Amino acid sequence: MKYKILIPLLGLLLSSSAWGATASWTALMQLPARSSDLKIDRPIAIATDDESQRYYVVDAVGGTLVSFDRDGKHLTAFNAGGEFKQPVAMTKGLRGTLWVVERSTNQLLYVNPKEQQVRRFSLSYPDGSLIFPARLALDHQGRLLVLDRMKGAVVRLDDNLKVEKTFAGPEGSRGIVDFKVRGRKLWALDGLADRVYLFAGEGAPSVIKLASPLEFPVSLEIDDAGQLYILDRHAGKVAVFGPQGEFRFDFLDRGKGPGRLWYPSQLLFDWAGRLCVVDEGNSRVDIFSR
Repeated sequence: MKYKILIPLLGLLLSSSAWGATASWTALMQLPARSSDLKIDRPIAIATDDESQRYYVVDAVGGTLVSFDRDGKHLTAFNAGGEFKQPVAMTKGLRGTLWVVERSTNQLLYVNPKEQQVRRFSLSYPDGSLIFPARLALDHQGRLLVLDRMKGAVVRLDDNLKVEKTFAGPEGSRGIVDFKVRGRKLWALDGLADRVYLFAGEGAPSVIKLASPLEFPVSLEIDDAGQLYILDRHAGKVAVFGPQGEFRFDFLDRGKGPGRLWYPSQLLFDWAGRLCVVDEGNSRVDIFSR
């Protein structure tokens, strides 16, 4: 009889723990603020400057990078003298520079705001085939990594923007759609296969199979405990998995009101561990804190 009582109690404790993890994420603010007159046409990506604690929201339709301070106050809108037509991704470079993906010309732009300088680069593999850049990041040595949306692979570039290494999924991969770099490790999301690949050395990646199927995963993040946060664009949810792919909980839902997502596009943890969700369809970025 004792065991019959303990088993339901254990189930209650587990469900309470999962609920607590879900409830611990609360809405902190949105970019732009609800009270602001500023409108962002199509926010598609976000980047941060951890040193100055600023957010940069990429507006693909407005052709601008819109910056905000740590409290969500609008700072400026920057279009590099009209050079941006359809920016879709950005990362902060070294010494105040920016790297921006310009979708209209399939180019990578190097921007030096202080010197008012913009340089354009078309990327290619050693065999001459083109790279179609999508996501960007810098690794722990300041080397640029680029997601090729056509091949579904991540390439690492040298100082001359030549490919020095390619990160691709193993046999059965359907193509990488997003990636994150933490220290010397690279995590990559294979959305169509419901898998995450972990590149931690020179060999083949570890394969993490996500236990719960998702509708249309488009972005991932990793917290300090190794949990995987997966953004489901069609379901309008953030699903959280353990380091081995075990399902933990999900939060948010599809819709247009507060606490809902309408075709979201990217996840990013900021310098304080707050979770930024780019809500493309609702023309905002929602920021959640624990």
